[in-house]
Amino acid sequence: MALNENDFTALCLCENDARKLKNCTFVDFRDKALYDQGHVKGANHVDYADMFSKPMMEELNKSNSLVIIHDDPVVAGVIAATLKLMDYPDIYILR
Repeated sequence: MALNENDFTALCLCENDARKLKNCTFVDFRDKALYDQGHVKGANHVDYADMFSKPMMEELNKSNSLVIIHDDPVVAGVIAATLKLMDYPDIYILR
């Protein structure tokens, strides 16, 4: 799927729908303090600044559906687009 600024809404889904995905991984890119205050059960925390670190890239399996969590929809869109460009096939944004 090619992405442009108009179709990020097609990638958005609620937690219940995300949990129905096969091999779904929730990745919370908010800062650690917000993550610690409350997060989706089972979500992996990755600081946005560490998005391209080797441990993070090894942790994210390209065969899994990735559900991006971030409070800023623009940042979530940038993360989703970047991961798509890196050949992660199934990227979603939690709304």
